Amino acid sequence: MKAEKGLYLLIITILMAVFFAHFRLEQEKVLVIYNEYKNSRTVIPVKTGEFTLTFLHSIEKTPVYERYSISGDNTLTIKEVRFYSLGTGLPFSPEGSFKNENGEFVVKQSKTLDKISLWVSPLPGHAVIVDGRRIDFTEIAEKEDLLIISAGHRWALKKKSSEKGV
Repeated sequence: MKAEKGLYLLIITILMAVFFAHFRLEQEKVLVIYNEYKNSRTVIPVKTGEFTLTFLHSIEKTPVYERYSISGDNTLTIKEVRFYSLGTGLPFSPEGSFKNENGEFVVKQSKTLDKISLWVSPLPGHAVIVDGRRIDFTEIAEKEDLLIISAGHRWALKKKSSEKGV
């Protein structure tokens, strides 16, 4: 009986050693989009630590891009807002800088938030862009659903790269 347990323990140890020779556990930053109405979460890995919210301005009908970074304490810091026309409801803040870059208005600022609450716009183009991947909010929610966006960490199993040194 003891020999059997010892054999099982040896097999499990060997399997774990082989497994962890090829895979590793690591913590990764994620964006968590919580749908208040559906009580559901969408979790998106964020490799670069940055993401962009984009939407079509309801009055001007021009795109707006808000670029955020995720801090080590999982707070969200808005870095800049880019838009193409001036008018009612478009960003303005006495803090930061405002300039025109080839017809594109850029507001640079640094405002930190714990979360972002927003309603999914009935206008097309309301989305989040993470590491070059665009996710339209209408793919994960209905128009006018309340979404709460925050950052977090999760453990992920990653395949070890087979890079060889020179």
